[in-house]
Amino acid sequence: MARVKLPPLQAYFNRLTSNLSILMIFIAILVTLWISIIIISVYFIGLDNNWAGLAMDHWIMVGIGLISLFIIITLIQNLLPILVEKAKEREKRKPIYYHGKRVHDFTFPIESKGGVYSRTYIAIDDKNLVNFRYQMIQPDDLWKQKST
Repeated sequence: MARVKLPPLQAYFNRLTSNLSILMIFIAILVTLWISIIIISVYFIGLDNNWAGLAMDHWIMVGIGLISLFIIITLIQNLLPILVEKAKEREKRKPIYYHGKRVHDFTFPIESKGGVYSRTYIAIDDKNLVNFRYQMIQPDDLWKQKST
């Protein structure tokens, strides 16, 4: 399978969320084991209910709260990139309207940037326009340095 090269920020976010997920799983396992030890020591060994600093029911509440927090963080980690990507797609596909008609852009030369363009609107039908943008002056000609 071919590897896709991600932008540096997205690759960093993926590494960070992966490491954070591993850490949260490890902490959740430790808390579960700790609560199990407390339950075993109170019910089977007969130690005092408060021997671990908190009562057994408080430790259980701490465990439930911590694992709930980890679930919420994991959901945010997994949903955030999806929501950001959908927002970017919505912005890209947003149509432009001029006097109530949808505008379809056509630029010549294709993918040219900068310079001076003519702008001509041609009606296709009662709902659509074509915006022809023709580059009249290139950016190099526009911003020539003065030679003395």
